[in-house]
Amino acid sequence: MSKKDAKNIISSYRKKQKAGPYVLGGLAILLAVAGIALLVIYLVGGGGGLKLSFLNSPTPTPTETPTPTPVTPTATFTLTPTITDTPMPTLTNTPSGPVEYEVQELDNCTSIAEKFEVDVEVMLVLNNLDSRCLIYPGQTILVPAPGQQLPTPTPLPDDTPPGTLIEYRVRPGDSLYVLAETFNSEVDRIMQETNRYRRENDLKLMEDEADIFVGDLLIIPVNIVPTRIPTATASATPKP
Repeated sequence: MSKKDAKNIISSYRKKQKAGPYVLGGLAILLAVAGIALLVIYLVGGGGGLKLSFLNSPTPTPTETPTPTPVTPTATFTLTPTITDTPMPTLTNTPSGPVEYEVQELDNCTSIAEKFEVDVEVMLVLNNLDSRCLIYPGQTILVPAPGQQLPTPTPLPDDTPPGTLIEYRVRPGDSLYVLAETFNSEVDRIMQETNRYRRENDLKLMEDEADIFVGDLLIIPVNIVPTRIPTATASATPKP
């Protein structure tokens, strides 16, 4: 080694010795600054210990889960079908009872009944007319309502005294024999009482059993014939 090299080494060593205090002072300052920073962080964290935000994992922010709100069911309205009114037929007023009619020229009971579309037999009974229908122009008679029928004869009470006289209007299908059987009477007695009534009222007398017509007024004595009770005929039973 030459003297020159030795001088360079010694000079370099001396420079390092001179710079040493400066390096140590800088480290001391850095350490002091670091200590102060740690102290500040400690105090800001509430004194509960050292909290280094750069070392801690970020705290997850809680997510609010919405609570389901109960939904009240809404009533569903069903549309009611519209009812269309069906037009009702116009009703024609029909007479509820007999009406008065003035007889015209050439009128007779049959033509009047056909004109008003009524039953001629009912019209005869309403006007106390017999089958001859003796009417004249200007006379007022009763015309029955369309569809009006003869009233059903009221049955006689069972306790009707024998010989009681009743008035009866001849109906279709009647005969003196049928009426005599129905009212426990006799044909001759019916003719006799009826002719007596006709004499008193200047009416044509009955000449025989067939001389009755629909609408004729008969006088019938009832219950003059005892009711016949059929007797049972015993049949002989051969003995063995």
